[in-house]
Parts: sequence; structure tokens; C-alpha cells
Amino acid sequence: MVAPTVSAEINEWEAKDQLRVKRKKVGEEDLLNVFLIVVATNDQAVNKFVKQHIKNDQLVNMASSFSDGNIQIPAQFSRGRLSLAISTDGASPLLTKRIKEDLSSNYDESYTQYTQFLYECRVLIHRLNVSKSRKHELLTEIINDQYRLSLVKQREFLQQIEKYK
Repeated sequence: MVAPTVSAEINEWEAKDQLRVKRKKVGEEDLLNVFLIVVATNDQAVNKFVKQHIKNDQLVNMASSFSDGNIQIPAQFSRGRLSLAISTDGASPLLTKRIKEDLSSNYDESYTQYTQFLYECRVLIHRLNVSKSRKHELLTEIINDQYRLSLVKQREFLQQIEKYK
């Protein structure tokens, strides 16, 4: 990352070695041999500079002007094995943010454990010596919310699966 100043959150990421920060204004040398460039500044001079110095083989996301870049980065969040990405294709980042917040509250933290349960069940069910239709029935049964909301129901289902072995 290249920036004269950064937020507290980015300072934390740097402290955790999650990214490196060059604290300076962006220069042409910073754009060489870089595959992905994200320009997230409200400094029009920086935006113009980057736009003038990018190469055809670089992926560029211009946060302030989606049409000046050649890629868009969707908003995303995860709950365990559930990953959701949202985009309005540059039409409205504010709507994207609102939809992400809505989905994030609908798909709460309970999905973290639940998707792990679903994964483990899927692996076990596919190993069973039963018909494809019975496997489908079992997989369909566990996408009912009662399994997401109850660890007891999950354990009971796993015990039911054991009977097929």
C-alpha cells in the first residue's frame, strides 16, 4: 500500500503483518510490476496520476470512479463456509453497502457453525451406501432451520446417519 497517511485500522493490519505500507505519495515506480491496483482516495490528482500511468496488463479498481478502472471488487462477508459477495456493478456503492448489511444481519453468526455441520454431513452422506435419492433426501432435510438453530437436532441427525453405516 502506498499512502502518505493511513487509518488506525490499516495501522493495525500493518502491525499484524497483514500488509506493508509505504508512507509517501504514489509515484510511477510504485505502479511498476504491480498486477492489482486499488485507488481508494478522494485526491483527484492521485486518481488522475494513476490513471495516466497504468499499463494494459494491470487490473485497476478506481473506488471514486468505477468507469476509470477495469475491475470491480464486490462487497463480501463470510460466515464459516458461507461466503456472499454483493455488487451493483458500480451503479451504487451505497446500495451495495446496504444490501451487505441486510444480508449480514439475515445470515448471522449461527451460520458459521451450521455451514460446518452441513459440510460434515455432506461428506458423511456421500460415503453412505444408499441410493442417490435417499442421499438427496438427507441433504434436503438438513437445510431446514431447525438444524441451524439446534445443536441437539444436529447431533440427532448425525446419530441417524450412523445407523446407515
